[in-house]
Amino acid sequence: MLIYLLRHGDAPYDQVRGERALSQHGHDGTRAVLEQHLDDLQSLDLILCSPVLRARQTLSVVQETLSYQGDLLFEDVLRSEARLSAVEACVDKLRVPSLLLLSHQPLIGKMLEYLTDRPGLGWSMTTSSLACLDAIAFGRGAAELRWLTQP
Repeated sequence: MLIYLLRHGDAPYDQVRGERALSQHGHDGTRAVLEQHLDDLQSLDLILCSPVLRARQTLSVVQETLSYQGDLLFEDVLRSEARLSAVEACVDKLRVPSLLLLSHQPLIGKMLEYLTDRPGLGWSMTTSSLACLDAIAFGRGAAELRWLTQP
């Protein structure tokens, strides 16, 4: 199974709005990273996305850049404060050859470290970072990092 991990794009805090919105820099950074891997990402079977505004706006960039019209789920288990065990239970039910998980730090970094069993690797998931993992399952050490791209 191919697992793609994407952290939402840059989204500065806005006291007036409360919820953080994607900046132009976040939009452009996400698009640039995705464009480097267009061929790889054409085979996506499913996108799971955090329901938080900045993640949904990043998802719009993904859909636009990839012309993605496939299956899409919004999952609370991808919020920044969620637990790895909840993500694992969610992914285990899916049984798809390739999926993209769009989430936040610190969760996205924890997923990368858990799947590769490489402590410290998670902080390389800066905004708009995209990682590709070849996994036998969603489990500790069950994946090999193919590549990691940052804007």
